[in-house]
Amino acid sequence: MTRGRSVKSEYYERVRRRLDLERHRRQLLTQQLTTGGQLMTVRRQLIVELPLAQLIEQLQSGKITATEALRAYQAKAMEITEQYNCITEFVTTAEERAAALDALPESKRGPLHGVPISVKDSIDLEGFDSTLGLAKYLDRPAASNATLVQTLIDLGAVPFCKTNVPQTLMSFGCSNPVWGVTTNIRDPARVPGGSSGGEAVLVAAGGSPLGLGSDIGGSARVPALFSGCCGFKPTCGRVSSVGETSFMPAFTGVLPTLGFLAREPSDVRRVLRLITTPLPGADMYRLDPLLPRVLWNESLESAGRPWRVGYLSELPFCPVTPGVRRVITETVSALEAAGMELVPFQLDCGPAELQLFLQQALPDNGAFLCRALENEVLDVSVADLAHGMKLPTWVRPLISWVLGSRYRFASSRLKAWTADTEQAVVLRAAQDQYVQRTVTRWRAARLDLLLLPGFACPPPPRDKVSELIVGGLYTMLMNMLNFPAGILTVDRETEEDQAALEHYPTPSVELQWFKEASRGARGQPLGVQVAALPWMEEQLLAGMCDIERAIEKHYRKT
Repeated sequence: MTRGRSVKSEYYERVRRRLDLERHRRQLLTQQLTTGGQLMTVRRQLIVELPLAQLIEQLQSGKITATEALRAYQAKAMEITEQYNCITEFVTTAEERAAALDALPESKRGPLHGVPISVKDSIDLEGFDSTLGLAKYLDRPAASNATLVQTLIDLGAVPFCKTNVPQTLMSFGCSNPVWGVTTNIRDPARVPGGSSGGEAVLVAAGGSPLGLGSDIGGSARVPALFSGCCGFKPTCGRVSSVGETSFMPAFTGVLPTLGFLAREPSDVRRVLRLITTPLPGADMYRLDPLLPRVLWNESLESAGRPWRVGYLSELPFCPVTPGVRRVITETVSALEAAGMELVPFQLDCGPAELQLFLQQALPDNGAFLCRALENEVLDVSVADLAHGMKLPTWVRPLISWVLGSRYRFASSRLKAWTADTEQAVVLRAAQDQYVQRTVTRWRAARLDLLLLPGFACPPPPRDKVSELIVGGLYTMLMNMLNFPAGILTVDRETEEDQAALEHYPTPSVELQWFKEASRGARGQPLGVQVAALPWMEEQLLAGMCDIERAIEKHYRKT
């Protein structure tokens, strides 16, 4: 008991000390940024409202200096995080970097000269913590930049802050006992998505022109969906993941990848093209020689004909709420009006596929997750997952039997356990077979792109998020398939969507939870997910830009 009190006392003291330091740094930064009693001057507001392409153009021409752009985004981000608590740390070396860029002659300016960027907490930035919302990772600053961060720096970008995440990253919420709760932009009781929740809030609220996130089950896409911006997950191996901190020493089966959050898909397209086109002073493949050298291929940006798009309105195993179904239907209509070919498409998804994903995403049966949470205050966002991982194997089938058919998802979660090394090989083979079946069906349908939901319901309240993890099946499947995928915001939840919830089917308790969590979500963003075959990022992003234009035209008419 004495040891337990000592450990807890040390925990709280470490967190208090770290938060006091960051609070002091923010006070100093606020004083430096305040002009005429204001953080956001007219000039700064004009800068942060510029689309990325125009910001780059004005930075290149010198109409805006790197220091001006940095201070504008620092000021805007300061206001945003005061309201939503999306930033963990402001980068104290950003001003020095911006000043060095301003001293460069025009001929030496990189393609992203002076562009401020934000970085998810779990992605290494030299001299700053990657905490995962865990006190044990405080005061352990990264020795070097993640390869992707360094590549962007070499291109001229200026990292200016790190953003909040759920504890251990294993949640679609965004809270932890170290940095606190990041709230939804439109409703403080609802989640902004996770695990790149801080990034999504900052980008969607206009506080960053480009955010770096990560994704293993929807971690970049679900926050973009819940916050109302563009989120993008490339094929694993298309960009370097060296320098991403995790509680897992390695992954097998379902692999994580770094991703992007931006205002528009065209912004992601611009940046990914630069990253995958090596320059003498900015070469991701030189920094990470193990990365497949898949260079940007402009010939893939056009199909040479109207896009042929498969669409999936919902998975019968996990039906979507009325608003989510409506935006899929309206997007299909918009694409048909734009001259694209739309064909129905279905993915295999039931208890077996859910169980397979969970087994492959945590192949160690949660051993490293539980170890990471030792001597930590447990956050509500991961509590159910952590407790479930500690259940003895003999208890799991018994609980599953007791729950019965009224809990259709819980049974699959309880059975998601890898018994031995032989089963691990069998699971890997099952994943390969699932990928092959899907690709064969895709080829037979002659698809360029796939349109599907990004989550089963609108952003849920914070206290419901652990109950609704299965709503992320729509993004999880893209990770298990290793298909690149992105999110586009389409519309908002309406009163009609809310009224239609009365007809949402609830044959199981968990579907009743979806219904209850969706009540009161009027005004929350609704969007669609777009996917392509592996290594086809050029085609996917070009298609997403065309789909976005078709959606905008459709809603202007209606």
